[in-house]
Amino acid sequence: MGAFISYCIVCGIVLLALYLAYRLFLAGDNQHAFNRIVLLSIYALSFAVAPFCLALCGIGTPSQQHGIDLEEMVISGEAVGAPSRPLWGTVALWVYIGGMTLVTVKTAIVWLRLARVIRRGKKIERTGYTLVVTDNVEYAPFSWLRYIVISAADLEKGCSAIAAHEQKHIACHHWVDLLVAQTVCIVNWFNPAAWLMRDELMLVHEYQADMAVIDGGYNPQEYQMLLIKKAVGARFPSLANSLNHSKLKKRITMMYKAKSGAGSKIKALALVPVLALALGVTGVPVVRAAVTTIGSSEISANKSNENSPDDQITVRRFVVTNVNNDGRQTTVVVRAENLGNIVTVSGGTFTNNGSTYRANGLQTNTTDSLTVIKAVFPFSEEFNRSSMKLTVNGEEIPFELDGFFRDSRSGVVVGTPTPSQDTRTVIFLNGSNSSFPADMEIYLDNERITSEQMRELSPQSIASITVDRQNNCIRITSKQ
Repeated sequence: MGAFISYCIVCGIVLLALYLAYRLFLAGDNQHAFNRIVLLSIYALSFAVAPFCLALCGIGTPSQQHGIDLEEMVISGEAVGAPSRPLWGTVALWVYIGGMTLVTVKTAIVWLRLARVIRRGKKIERTGYTLVVTDNVEYAPFSWLRYIVISAADLEKGCSAIAAHEQKHIACHHWVDLLVAQTVCIVNWFNPAAWLMRDELMLVHEYQADMAVIDGGYNPQEYQMLLIKKAVGARFPSLANSLNHSKLKKRITMMYKAKSGAGSKIKALALVPVLALALGVTGVPVVRAAVTTIGSSEISANKSNENSPDDQITVRRFVVTNVNNDGRQTTVVVRAENLGNIVTVSGGTFTNNGSTYRANGLQTNTTDSLTVIKAVFPFSEEFNRSSMKLTVNGEEIPFELDGFFRDSRSGVVVGTPTPSQDTRTVIFLNGSNSSFPADMEIYLDNERITSEQMRELSPQSIASITVDRQNNCIRITSKQ
């Protein structure tokens, strides 16, 4: 669920940017069919490019890794069970689910109201549509699916303008647009652009229907007076096209505006740089970190801290396996174990000789419990006092890289890692045998204990476990 919400957030950023560009460059033009296509294209683009935005930022994107494997150098490792996640991420999930549920329920209520009005009305089959005559004068004329709903009083007056208006809605299948727009409002309910886009699309529908009436020879002044008279009736704003759409002033103004020339369509190209800008916004560290945290969150706040049924606690490990400088950029490959099923790397920095460089490429590939992370940095200097930090699942992981140097003969960066020890550290409690070096010292709240005492601990009593390979010890912190 967290990954889906991250996707919706990125979609929302792109949708907002493109909507603002549409309002600035195209909304006032008298080219309604073209503007309708642009609005629908904005919907399609927003949801289509979101996966590429996530990939560009290195958020949970699988890819294959290539490089020369060096001896393993253990950097750090600590955890109990799955990685802990911020509480606010879980709260955000529940807020999102609550909002989406509320909008879905309201949409279903409107749908049922529409169906009830149509079911109770008298149906008359016409060419291409079904006329529904209702005795309820509460509703202004509207169309939905292939139905045109009109009151008996309006039918008796024989108003041809109403029929022409609603037939245009049905001929253009405007109800499909509204269904798409309402679906976006459900999944992107937190985004003002989703609601504004729906209103904009409905306004374009009304422009098209109004022009169909005027082009059909109906007197513009009489038609405008009809719109004003019908402005007081109830309408269904989310799913049906109603004659009394609220923005009457804009509709009347548009009737007097000359049709836009073909050259005005070129302004749609302004959406291209705006789309690129939206892609850049998703790469801003604070945005990327927030999306990553939500993407790795779970609905249950305690779920990430639960231990496996057999009371096993598996420690996370990060191992630098390759550092390569090709003269243009530096690439670091890290192997990580036991990070969970969802791994997102949302940022990285490399500090070398006092200068800090931000990663311009982050890729991950997860298979079972093994994750390979490749970080690319835009520098090619000789290594001196080097260190790296990666933000993995919302947590900043430090790496000391002083053990790596450049081979002056081959130009390839190689490593001088610390002597290899047992590369797997698995801790079992409640009497089971653990797997870690026998000479490792064990501390519980800074007091040394034996391995037998450690195995007698209850998993529920442990707050954290840290494997300190530099000092060859395991540090356990109990819950207070």
